Amino acid sequence: MKSRLIIVILYLLVGCRPGSTARKDTGVRLAELVHQYRKDESMAKLRSILVVTEESCPACNKSLALLVEHYLEDSTALVWVSATGTMVDIGPFRAEPGRVVWDYGDSLQALGIIKGSGAIFLKEGRVDTVIQLEARNLKNALAAVSGRMEDRAK
Repeated sequence: MKSRLIIVILYLLVGCRPGSTARKDTGVRLAELVHQYRKDESMAKLRSILVVTEESCPACNKSLALLVEHYLEDSTALVWVSATGTMVDIGPFRAEPGRVVWDYGDSLQALGIIKGSGAIFLKEGRVDTVIQLEARNLKNALAAVSGRMEDRAK
């Protein structure tokens, strides 16, 4: 009987601590990551994060990198690059580094919001839409990214 009472007490003590098992919301973790790399950037002002990697589909990565070049001066977009330049031309990103985050530790990928290249669209500082690039939907995904970026430019 005493052992059951001790177990119940331990369970209550450990299980009822505030925040002991609560995980941070993905959007909060994304905001912290953006702040870690770009302290000057407010998530509330960002409308998109364009992610360029060299993972999986080479044609997807190259196509997105070419598309993203057109938005390097967009003050509401960040270009998140974890590509090294072996499969994707990163020269334009180095030439216009003002809106580029270099993430060779794949910190963004570790959040689990997106895997590989694609786009994260934000609304009021929170994740609204994620467009993942894959070979089977490349044309549609690029059109969707381009369309969303153009809509935001207006």
